[in-house]
Amino acid sequence: MTDVTPVKCVWCSSDQDVAEFRNEPRCGRCRAAEQAISEAREFVGFYGLRPLGGSVESDDDEEREHRVAAREASAELTRIRTHRPPRRTSRSGQRAPAARPASTAAKAEAKAAAGKTQTARSGAARPADVSRPDHDELASRAQRLLAQLTDIEERLAVAQKESGLSGKAKVSDLTAKRESVLRTLAALEKAKRALAPA
Repeated sequence: MTDVTPVKCVWCSSDQDVAEFRNEPRCGRCRAAEQAISEAREFVGFYGLRPLGGSVESDDDEEREHRVAAREASAELTRIRTHRPPRRTSRSGQRAPAARPASTAAKAEAKAAAGKTQTARSGAARPADVSRPDHDELASRAQRLLAQLTDIEERLAVAQKESGLSGKAKVSDLTAKRESVLRTLAALEKAKRALAPA
């Protein structure tokens, strides 16, 4: 007699559109969320940007889109999770505290998802729908960042003439933004060299 038990997603227990994903049965919603996180991680890794985390502060719109998509996907995975690992006990034999702040729990969930993604990627080829940028795309991104840098420099020159705490705060903020854009430009140059034929 054959087993006709429907296969359920190991993450959220859904039986809708379940397929094998990274050696586990996962539903379409979970696969899409995991893919969004993976693509965002791939993007920030390729350009040498700040790793994904709580903040979605970005140097340009494309980076922001990836960060926002990853944050929303991580929140969705946390929200729909039905399988919970068993609670750990401490060395003294007492149960570890069950209550954690929501932000800490979300970070732990995101780290777990990140670990799965890294493990899966190390043993598998690059996903087919995540492509490396070409020279034109790198040049276009660099041009946008250079325009942004020019704007920051102009605003910084004006802010340096202001006196008082608000002027100092603007200078500090704009200086940090300028340094972030310069780091991204350096990462783009590195990526451009990596694409150059040997």
